[in-house]
Amino acid sequence: MPILEAELLDKTPLRDTAQTFTITPWQPALGAVVKGLRYDGGAIPEETRASLKKALLDHGLLTFEPGTVTGQDFTEFLEAFGDVVLYSGPLTPAVSAKTQANVVDSTDKRVARNYIWHIDQAFRPNPPNYTALLGKIVPEFGGDTLFSNAVLAYERLDPLFAAYLETLTVVHYWDATGHMADRFLDKEEFARQRALNAPIETSIVRVHPETGRKQLFVNESYTTYIKGVSRTVSQSLLTILFEAIKSPEVQGRFHWTPGALVLWDNRTVQHRGIGDFASQSRVFHRVCIN
Repeated sequence: MPILEAELLDKTPLRDTAQTFTITPWQPALGAVVKGLRYDGGAIPEETRASLKKALLDHGLLTFEPGTVTGQDFTEFLEAFGDVVLYSGPLTPAVSAKTQANVVDSTDKRVARNYIWHIDQAFRPNPPNYTALLGKIVPEFGGDTLFSNAVLAYERLDPLFAAYLETLTVVHYWDATGHMADRFLDKEEFARQRALNAPIETSIVRVHPETGRKQLFVNESYTTYIKGVSRTVSQSLLTILFEAIKSPEVQGRFHWTPGALVLWDNRTVQHRGIGDFASQSRVFHRVCIN
């Protein structure tokens, strides 16, 4: 795949008067690496925004080297991709009252769900289009993040099996794995949140609204069962689909360095952390984008 290059001539949001950045493939299954881009605030030139957006849709995920953004302008940079929305909770508080980013901190041992494959907010009718993580404190070793391409997972299925899946409806639920009760110290608030987040139904196979490509829309964190089939058939089919998502052939593994930024299409790319960093700290700032 050829390298994409863009000349940035508008010096308002950039450190240099003229700057060239490159976008190159990251892994065979998904992702691209953006190098040479430095953001210092202000509006991003339309040519730059269009190049990044196209690469994001083409590859599903973009990685940015440390120094591309700072913690202060992290959220502002991502506004180029849509409306930034704060999804915070008892374990993911807002970074500050002035930002729409929230903190994901491994020191709270109730974050076990972060290590299960998921799409952010997939229990909602309209999950965020994109998610971004900025590495604030990362382990010296371990603590990588796995990403999986649900479009490629679908395309690798037998065509007859894929056609059958398109006839099926699946149910997703906020507390499908039973982890949420452990995340709330206030039992009344847990009950209130549980009532607010009723199960939702979707098709197993979804079509991306911008690329038109089909994907599997099931994940281990929130998918509960397939409608209209027996429990045994539902569990068996979901096991096959979860394994398809976890196949090494559709994955990439990202090793964090302080200040690194990863932005992905939350509609098609699933992720999970790897909890192999012992007592080291692992702290991210997260932004969701509609």
